[in-house]
Amino acid sequence: MVLCRSTWLVSLFAAIGVGCTGAGPEVALDADIAAHSEGIVFVERVSDGSGARVHVGGRFFRSQGVRVESLPELVGAPPSAAVTGCTERASMGEGADPTQAEVQLLDVGAIDARAEALVARMAPHRLPDLWNVVSGVVYGLDGELPAGGWQFTGAGDPVTQRGAFDVSGAPPDPIANLRLGDDALPLPSGQAVVLPRRGGLSLRWARGASSDRVAVVFEGAGTLSCGARDDGTFDLDGHQGDRVRELLRQGGTISVHRLRVIPFAMAGINRASLVFDQVVRVRAE
Repeated sequence: MVLCRSTWLVSLFAAIGVGCTGAGPEVALDADIAAHSEGIVFVERVSDGSGARVHVGGRFFRSQGVRVESLPELVGAPPSAAVTGCTERASMGEGADPTQAEVQLLDVGAIDARAEALVARMAPHRLPDLWNVVSGVVYGLDGELPAGGWQFTGAGDPVTQRGAFDVSGAPPDPIANLRLGDDALPLPSGQAVVLPRRGGLSLRWARGASSDRVAVVFEGAGTLSCGARDDGTFDLDGHQGDRVRELLRQGGTISVHRLRVIPFAMAGINRASLVFDQVVRVRAE
């Protein structure tokens, strides 16, 4: 099973905010940030009320002039596992000169993936040049995929000597007993959460392992990403709740991610990690 279907690519473009205008995605810029290379292999299980789907992917990239915390979302990987606090994604052109921002998605050769009875190979697939910040190749598997432990092995590029690695791990438990106020999440397929008109917002769930993190992402007219400990509680005060309502005024999504991050060594890359992402996603209006 090798692959990147066209529908999968469309989902990727949507995830990083890319249209066909070539204007570029929204990205937090910083002209003072030095070049940075990173590898992210991820297994994402998404529950949205219509069943659970598993997606597997890889992003290996070199960046310049982009804040490190913005990179996962920009390249279509799971959100970063920030400890606490919220960050709103800045618009293109705010702050530094966007001509100084560049993300190159790297080709590190084929990657072998194993899980239960599945043995598959992920080959690099080049993205069309639709925007002026991100270019290069992505890795992905699609189809009926297992939800348990995985092993990923890359021989690396024999020319550049970059990309050799071997990593394995198991995901955390899916998020259980999740509630937004009085609403149990995810809602049945087709239904949307209606936010209260005023006041703060509260999420509750069955707590997980102390080493795992939670990210809560509100995405509409902009994106507000918040980090939390996996202790079963997340609260926004009235001011933050008002900002969420403003972002979701025309509709959007709320995603709750339970993230398990496993660092590993990768030849020629500054930092690499295997990320398991258990996601509950709902529409909001």
